[in-house]
Amino acid sequence: VLLVGPQPFASRRVNMTPPDLTPEGMEMHKQVQRHLGRCLMRIQQYERTVKAIAAHSDLAGPANQLADIQAKRIEKASTASLGTLVKGEGTIFTTLRALFTAGGPEPDALDQSKLPADQAAFAIRFRIQMTEEQRAETIRELDACVALRNRLVHHFMDDFDIFSDAGGAQALQHLHDSYTEIDKQFNALRSHLMQTG
Repeated sequence: VLLVGPQPFASRRVNMTPPDLTPEGMEMHKQVQRHLGRCLMRIQQYERTVKAIAAHSDLAGPANQLADIQAKRIEKASTASLGTLVKGEGTIFTTLRALFTAGGPEPDALDQSKLPADQAAFAIRFRIQMTEEQRAETIRELDACVALRNRLVHHFMDDFDIFSDAGGAQALQHLHDSYTEIDKQFNALRSHLMQTG
């Protein structure tokens, strides 16, 4: 095998089949796989909800362009990562940081200088009002949820030795805790939406 360029992981052996696990360890290994899948499915449910909110929380522009503007927002939000959906800057959709507000003046959704004088224009905006303290805690929890998601998706095999009995037990406990936190965030978001609907 010819390896070209730097190999940052070349020194690590990655064995995808459990070596000499005990029967209990083999069962735990299966449970780790099942619970990792459970966490990832819940994350995807959460992300789908966030994408819908991001795409539909704001809409502004000339009446004859609203459908195109909305289609672009939906397209951009549909391919965004959770990190971008939560705190991205310069996006054409509404991030969750902007969605949760402690009040105060918001910029005009319509740039009057760019509107044609002979057309009707519309703007709608959806926000979830809370105290400054509630918003700070909500943002902290959102950032933690993004970090948790990223560790599960990109670094789970780095964080846990799932091919040992002890590592499998640690991984399984982490997945139980992770699911609880992901589910909490998902239900909190749904609760905010139901209170405003």
